[in-house]
Amino acid sequence: MKHLKRFFMILASAAFVFAAGCQNAQAASTTVAAETSGATTATAMSAVSTAQTLSANSYTDRDLDASYDASEATLVDLSTVSGDYTITSEGVYVFSGTLANGSILVNAGENDKVQIVLSNASITNSDGPAIYAVTADKVFITAEAGTVNELSDGTVYAADSFGNSPDATIFSKCDLTINGTGKLNVTGSYKFGIVGKDDVVIVNIALNVNAQSDGIVGKNSVSIGSGTVSVTAGGDGIVSENSDDATLGNVLIDGGTISIITGGANASSSKGIKAQTSLAINGGSITIDAEDDALHSASSLTVTGGTLVLSSGDDGMHSDDVLVISGGEVTISQSYEGIEASAITVSGGVIQLTSSDDGFNAAGGADGSSMGGPRGNDSFAADSSKSLVITGGTITVNAQGDGLDSNGTLTIEGGTIYVSGPTNSGNGALDSASTMTISGGVVIAAGSAGMAQGFDQTSSQLSISYTFTSAQAAGTTITLKDASGNTVASYTPEKTFQNVIISAPGLSTGQSYTLYAGSSLVDTITLTGTVTTIGSSGMNGGFGGGQKSGGRHG
Repeated sequence: MKHLKRFFMILASAAFVFAAGCQNAQAASTTVAAETSGATTATAMSAVSTAQTLSANSYTDRDLDASYDASEATLVDLSTVSGDYTITSEGVYVFSGTLANGSILVNAGENDKVQIVLSNASITNSDGPAIYAVTADKVFITAEAGTVNELSDGTVYAADSFGNSPDATIFSKCDLTINGTGKLNVTGSYKFGIVGKDDVVIVNIALNVNAQSDGIVGKNSVSIGSGTVSVTAGGDGIVSENSDDATLGNVLIDGGTISIITGGANASSSKGIKAQTSLAINGGSITIDAEDDALHSASSLTVTGGTLVLSSGDDGMHSDDVLVISGGEVTISQSYEGIEASAITVSGGVIQLTSSDDGFNAAGGADGSSMGGPRGNDSFAADSSKSLVITGGTITVNAQGDGLDSNGTLTIEGGTIYVSGPTNSGNGALDSASTMTISGGVVIAAGSAGMAQGFDQTSSQLSISYTFTSAQAAGTTITLKDASGNTVASYTPEKTFQNVIISAPGLSTGQSYTLYAGSSLVDTITLTGTVTTIGSSGMNGGFGGGQKSGGRHG
């Protein structure tokens, strides 16, 4: 499929070279690129605004303050309880001791708020949830400061008398908050660790979840504001899905230290964090080792802050629709495709990614990363609605496939971008099925020469496409210097390369520049136009860019 894509791109490039009225076509391409960039930016801003709104509305004062009046609390020694302990009214209930086979059952009024305080409590239910909230307005599960608490279930559940189908160690039909500064260990031997059929909020607590299937599930939302959360899951780590309401199914990470490991012998689609609508990361330290996507959203994925270390068997970050990175530090140490979405915008942050296929891929969302689909069905068809826009940030890509790839437009307006691209001739360090323009920022993209593609002539910032007569060894530093000997741009690719694309502010037509490979002077290049091409490569120039100008050797 990828070779077929490239075949159509070659045909289209040839058509632009020989067609009459080429300049008019280029002008039209410039207009389309500008419109696409503007539309993508507006969509990105909308996604960030939605994430900010979620953050502002996700935590109540009582979520954040787990304190209570001990004089008004009901104290329960679980060692004196046989079977289930049932809560029927609003209040604070403090549990200590061990319940060997039973549960805490909440069957209160629909407007009641119930706080369950665990104070060195251990609860095991062999045939159902350890904590089961059937009816209430909201349930708070608080781990008392300085205590360690254990909740676990069995491998088989008994029939439920309330008409529900509980399937988790903590199962709540109402809003659920898990807080406190103590420690809570949750073992889901049946299926899930924690399931909330409404909103789930986690703050402050040291929470450890080990589940056969998904770790933490919130039908409407999952919000983590602080604390230490560790999830080991055979299914997804943290997930929110609501098939009844397209505005719900949101996951919000505002802070905390989060560690997620997903997958197992029978897992086919085990994602780290998955959201139906919005997945927003505004802060925190997040480490994910996922069998499938590390981060996945069926609609929008935004990163505005935080430190992310991601390892994935499929995509490091995937959104079926919009993906925005405006801040934070993102490291993708292992992935099939690093970052994938229909529309990708990067305006800030530090990104380092390694991929066995494309580094960035602006393509259709229905690849293997879909909400339950198999992996490996990437779409390579040209689609003008797809876009990759970079306006800021520092990006380093090590990709076996294309480094930056768009099935539509690729637009660079700022930032610092380094690409160690493919060594095979079927891919390029840069790849666009439509326009590929640059108006700002520093780019050094190194890769094979067979499918090397440079920026369009319609770009407002100058660039060089240089193909060496032979492949350069991995670890060879590329340096471009001006006539005064000042370094314009420099980068050390991690893999063998033969072609390099260089663009930086200040490049000027008619000026001469020296290109070094390591300490050796390779060439002196005089820029003759918007794009200066030296040497022979498979695809110099973007789709619609027309014939590129040759440079003068000094």
